Amino acid sequence: MKRKILIWGFSLILMVLVFSGCSAQKAEPKSYEKTIAMARTEIWNAISADGASSATVAIIDNGNIVYQEGFAMADRAAGRAVTEDTQFNICSVSKVFTAAAILQLCEDGKLELDQPVVDYLPEFTMIDSRYKDITVRMLLNHTAAFPGTYTNNAETTEPDPSYTENFLAYLAGTELTGDPGKISVYCNDCFTFAEILVEKVSGQSFADYLATNIFTKAGMKNSSCYFKAGNTDIAIKYNEDGTAAPVEYINSLGSGGIASTATDLCRYGQALFQGKIMNEAMITEYTSPQYGDETIPSGTPLYSYGLGWDTVSVPDFELQGIKVIGKNGGSPQYNSQLYLLPEENISVAIVFAGNADVTGVANDIVQSIIDENSLGQVAEIAKAEPTVTTIPASILPYAGIYGDGSAIMQIEFNNEKNAMIYKKYHDGKFETQGTYPYLSDGYFHLPVGYRVGFAENYGKKLFVVYDLSSDAGFVSGQKIEAGDPALETSKFNGKSWLPTNLSAIDGNAIASKTGVLTELPGYIYYVTNNDYTLYGLKDASTTQMVLPYGRDQTQAFINENNGQAILTVMNYQLMNTADVVSLQKDEPITIGSDGLNVCRKLDNDGTFSATIPEGGRVVIYDPDLQPSYDSITSDTEETTVAAGSYLIFVGKPGDAFSFDYRLEQ
Repeated sequence: MKRKILIWGFSLILMVLVFSGCSAQKAEPKSYEKTIAMARTEIWNAISADGASSATVAIIDNGNIVYQEGFAMADRAAGRAVTEDTQFNICSVSKVFTAAAILQLCEDGKLELDQPVVDYLPEFTMIDSRYKDITVRMLLNHTAAFPGTYTNNAETTEPDPSYTENFLAYLAGTELTGDPGKISVYCNDCFTFAEILVEKVSGQSFADYLATNIFTKAGMKNSSCYFKAGNTDIAIKYNEDGTAAPVEYINSLGSGGIASTATDLCRYGQALFQGKIMNEAMITEYTSPQYGDETIPSGTPLYSYGLGWDTVSVPDFELQGIKVIGKNGGSPQYNSQLYLLPEENISVAIVFAGNADVTGVANDIVQSIIDENSLGQVAEIAKAEPTVTTIPASILPYAGIYGDGSAIMQIEFNNEKNAMIYKKYHDGKFETQGTYPYLSDGYFHLPVGYRVGFAENYGKKLFVVYDLSSDAGFVSGQKIEAGDPALETSKFNGKSWLPTNLSAIDGNAIASKTGVLTELPGYIYYVTNNDYTLYGLKDASTTQMVLPYGRDQTQAFINENNGQAILTVMNYQLMNTADVVSLQKDEPITIGSDGLNVCRKLDNDGTFSATIPEGGRVVIYDPDLQPSYDSITSDTEETTVAAGSYLIFVGKPGDAFSFDYRLEQ
């Protein structure tokens, strides 16, 4: 499979010519026989080897559907195979349509890209005064500096109509990660906000706006926000044990909540080529490289965002003289990829239900089209192979601890081996991930086609990963200097936390841990799903975000409630596991008038089952706080449990649960 590499593309003038169809030459018919055969092989391999449940793929060339096919069963119980009409969640490919809606409203004079969003949504506020500087453009090129992804009920088992309202309420109590407009860091919240802006300015619901102004214009008959109402022809994701996952609803519609088909996605590309969606000026904005000036200290960003697009020119294809614009999407249940080849008027789309390297498969399909039709040519570049050499003294001060939003890293240098030692923090210690040599081209080389450099820019020491054959790169970490040792960290140190307000439909069954590094006074770390994020401390109870290059951060604070410590993260409230009492054999479990979850600990190995009231839920975490059972995703009523596990009972005030907890003999 080819690597997913993203860098910036061609000039704005060329973009206008490409999309406006100014060429008078008639396109020659292309061959697709080899490409189709290869696509089938790759997709079936992904289903059999990677565990994907099903897939849909399409290619449209100059308005003609040259290939569309469904793979495996959309619904195994009903015996329903995937067809070209089967809907899949397209996840973050939804952002392409949100950006198009914004640009249409700009074209109509209802929005301006460089106008502050508060001019259109005056009720929007944050405790960080810099929010007033966020413009419409900054939402679409990921430079608004929002914390990341508001996960409360973002992915659920039924739609949550209050998601955007709760999102705005959450933002009102948060700060930004940095100055707006400076750094492009992938941000789902930017597009949730853009969705709200579309509704406010257009006077329509987001779903109605897209249906009228995009889906209908593009002939996308099987596309909708969420799955179409009453539609049974949807691709179900199946778990490893063969059970069906519950239908997934992504409530951040503008960020990832659209359902579609591969054929419809390709139809959108063709409509864009034909000028049916927006005018040339807006297409230029849409598909030009746009990113913050401080996104990378030197070179070009590996992720060269357009407006809503991940990349406006994929480098593997750009090196062959072929322009490819792309957007990827992924959720717990689906993976999607849309590619447009504007100079060839070709659209390629593929979506999987389940796990798969969708970008790798899509890259192979595009490469096959190029090869089968002799479209591209790779220029031969002669250059000497770099050799191992002495690490310059100027690099040595970059040793230290770095954070990137999901990992804590330690960088060391070994002068005897002329190498960088890369470590990641996990479970109380730094573990070596690799040792990488310093070569004469001035970089430490990784074994997977990348190289690493260091730079001090914008007042920060940065750890930067670059493509092996170009200057395209991304900031992988920021060095963190020790803070105030007088700041008290005991409220966070060595603590584990369980949710007390988890909803019955929320797919993010969040539990977490907090701790400290002795090497970094004044900081704590927050762990969820094995991702480690560093935070500075404002005081003994309140954190602050210190990683402007980090994705998906949030502030956290601790307060006291009835003598118990409560950790608030986004709108989740979590209790210290040390305060969780053990489940008693004949204990009645009833949700109190406050509606908060009931949390209990299991002291012994055994089996557990419960009678759950309608609309209720039971979640079990193992002793390491990993979800081991969830009634909304499991087809079984009884499960084995380990000593030290935790139970979460979720329901409405007054809901009563009965249970059977049998100890292991």
